[in-house]
Amino acid sequence: MKDDDELSLLSSDTDFSTIFATSNHSSFSTTNPNSLTMISTHETGEQENDNIIELHILKLHDPSIINMIEKQLCKVDGIENVEINFATGNAIIKYDKILLGVRDIVEKVECLGFKCKLINNIKSNQLDYFTKRKDIPKWKNAFFYSLSFTIPIIIISCIQNIIDVELVHGLFAGDLVSFLLSIPVQFGIGKIIYFKSFKEFRYGNFTMDYLLTTIATLTTFIFSCASMIYSIFMPNSSHPLIMFDTSITLITFFTLNRYLENIIKRKSSDSITKLLSLIPEMSTIIYVNSKTGEVTGKKIIPTECLQKGDIVKIVPGAIVPADGKVISGLSVIDESIVTGRNINKIVRNIRRGDNVIGGSINGLGSFEMQVLRAGNNTILSQMIKLVKDTQPIKAPIQLFADKFTSYFIPIIILLGMISFILWKGSSISILVIVCPFTLALSGSIAVMVGMGSGVQNGMLIKGGRTFEVGSKITKIVFNKTGILTQGKFDVAYYELYSSDITLETFFMIIGAAESSSDHPIGKAIVDYSKQLLNLNDDDYDVDINNFESMTGYGIKCDILLNTASDFSFYATSKTYNVLIGNLEFISHFYQIEIPHSALIIKEKQELLGRTTIFVAINNEFIGLLFLSDIIKPEAKVTVDSLKSMGLKVSMITADQKLTAQSIASQCGIDEVYSQLSPKGKLNVIQSLQLSNEIVAMVGNSNDVNDSQALSKADVSISLTKLSTDTDDNMEFSADIILMNENLINLLSLFDLLRKLFNRIKYNFIYISLYNMLSLSINMLLLFLGIHLHPILAGIFMSLNSLSVLSSILLLKSWEKREKPLSNGNVDRNFSIRLIDWFRTKRLSLMEMRCKDSRVENENIIEL
Repeated sequence: MKDDDELSLLSSDTDFSTIFATSNHSSFSTTNPNSLTMISTHETGEQENDNIIELHILKLHDPSIINMIEKQLCKVDGIENVEINFATGNAIIKYDKILLGVRDIVEKVECLGFKCKLINNIKSNQLDYFTKRKDIPKWKNAFFYSLSFTIPIIIISCIQNIIDVELVHGLFAGDLVSFLLSIPVQFGIGKIIYFKSFKEFRYGNFTMDYLLTTIATLTTFIFSCASMIYSIFMPNSSHPLIMFDTSITLITFFTLNRYLENIIKRKSSDSITKLLSLIPEMSTIIYVNSKTGEVTGKKIIPTECLQKGDIVKIVPGAIVPADGKVISGLSVIDESIVTGRNINKIVRNIRRGDNVIGGSINGLGSFEMQVLRAGNNTILSQMIKLVKDTQPIKAPIQLFADKFTSYFIPIIILLGMISFILWKGSSISILVIVCPFTLALSGSIAVMVGMGSGVQNGMLIKGGRTFEVGSKITKIVFNKTGILTQGKFDVAYYELYSSDITLETFFMIIGAAESSSDHPIGKAIVDYSKQLLNLNDDDYDVDINNFESMTGYGIKCDILLNTASDFSFYATSKTYNVLIGNLEFISHFYQIEIPHSALIIKEKQELLGRTTIFVAINNEFIGLLFLSDIIKPEAKVTVDSLKSMGLKVSMITADQKLTAQSIASQCGIDEVYSQLSPKGKLNVIQSLQLSNEIVAMVGNSNDVNDSQALSKADVSISLTKLSTDTDDNMEFSADIILMNENLINLLSLFDLLRKLFNRIKYNFIYISLYNMLSLSINMLLLFLGIHLHPILAGIFMSLNSLSVLSSILLLKSWEKREKPLSNGNVDRNFSIRLIDWFRTKRLSLMEMRCKDSRVENENIIEL
């Protein structure tokens, strides 16, 4: 249950009718198909429920207008349902996102003559979540409100014995004033605490801080009231024991703790809010004449209203608002804020046809891009959503802390009751001084700091469990292709074993067969065959039938040549049954005989680290292909560094034994598992776990060959190449996603995992010792007749909590570990240095915008 249950969510006040500024051609509309082409399929992802939007329609003076608006909107193709509340002016619209976008609906409403505002702004809500911009002012105001009553009561309690006046028997002026001053705090600010505690207690899901504060403050207040009443009605009573100052001081300390806690939470999320601030408020879309291709108009719109297919103008220094493809212009862009890469590695030139990622910073040039993903479908938005969704996943030690506090609460309450019976008011200090709730709180904030540091350095880490298990890893298993190697195969050598086929026909057939495969080896064969045959895309003059792919082994299909065949001994038919795969696929599954000379060549080539591919046509062995893959330059130093950190390293691959051993030896890996199917890789992970190893596997979660083994590993690490080539959402299925394919990042990853979990562990020990010692010392003092004042106990509790939470923030000073590669650093030219300046300026603007995300217009820096 969240602290802000009683708060309403802020909504966007974006007024589309006033900020849609049309340039040069005010008559142009996105809905005019005759004169303009938007190249749009109208797909957005702005809403959490992405086929429902909520608009606030202005100036609805007549209820009869509502029916007219609903009927007119329902006539629009793609709008499925419209419900308008006259009292609030809010309209809930359900639509088909394939046919319409948010901007289309807004413009339809405006065409009816009504101004409207988008209410459910995802970016605004995410900023609320990460920046605590609602919680911080709430608790700040509560603290100063409580403090304004607490100070007078404390002053009265200090001078009461000097100036106190007995109004009637047993009723003193100081006590009455204290009672009256305590009411606004006790039942004004206190009701937030009490209602939440009662709700939690009702459902058996109570938290230590709220429950104990409720018990301590209500007990103190009720006891003081009872003491006053007893003093009034009992003739021989002495001055009543009044502790109104204690009650509201505890509430004041509680609000102060909440205020400071939310500030710390906000600071722990700084890196996430910087990512959110990479999304610009406004974007400039342009219109293109479908016949001439000339720009006929432009319009500045809210970025949240961008749709797939929009053409966006990007000026120097501007932030790319969405994922897209460059359609014209030249520039350099900096993606390091999104991917966490070093500036020397990520600044790249872009030209027509290149993809760009939303959140990147443009450099010196200008370009136009076509939007491929917008709203929460962008890579940046999905990264932020992943952090938000996985943050609540707790580490086992956090679950233990929760269980510990659930048992500790009854013990504290029991001790409080005993001390109340024996020492009356002194029991309150027992309830106040302990703070086991800091156990759970410190863990969750530490995880948030760690996730933020990871995101800042291009590492998406899913929740507390990953930090704990990842810090205990003993064995790292690397997949070979695309992980230790670059995954870019080249045909290095080939051998034909039939004189009845020409080289051209051979590569025509295998190239056409592999064109239906998405495996890197298949793509390399296609590229090589097209280069050899001087073919363009899709120029294979063949028909492909009955295509089958056996993961980890090979492919089979039937090829029908539409031109004259060069196979002299197959002249009666143009259809050929083709088998392409490894040795087991050809000789074992299909029982095709392989000549001994081919096996000798295979062994020699595999000693060079090359991958062997066998080709058979119509059940007869035809030839061999040998493909080379380049080892990543940082692979060896990464493996050596991981070993120096006490980790064991292994490699698994579907490749042949000699090839695998050659690659592994160059990377410094001794333990190799080769010739594995996806099931075989899974079995290797399971056998290592049965040997009491805690296994992390490094692979590609989007590769079907790796997915089974990755899902079984204790921690799965996926090296992901960011791409906007597909319309589908990015799959972040692994426990850890490295947004940079450089293996050096693994050193930083394990360093962060270990340091963060060690901090959680040390805080756990410290807080446990504090609670046990403070409770023991307090009880001992009571037996000795020394009573610790509850206010002093509250100060100790607050200082302890603040010290623990502040120590966690020291993790923000963690720096990424990087070792220089042998190929040296990239020289930085003027354009790259200019990007540094742009990024500095942009980050300062982002930090300002974090304070108020509802800035409606931001001037774009133009050169």
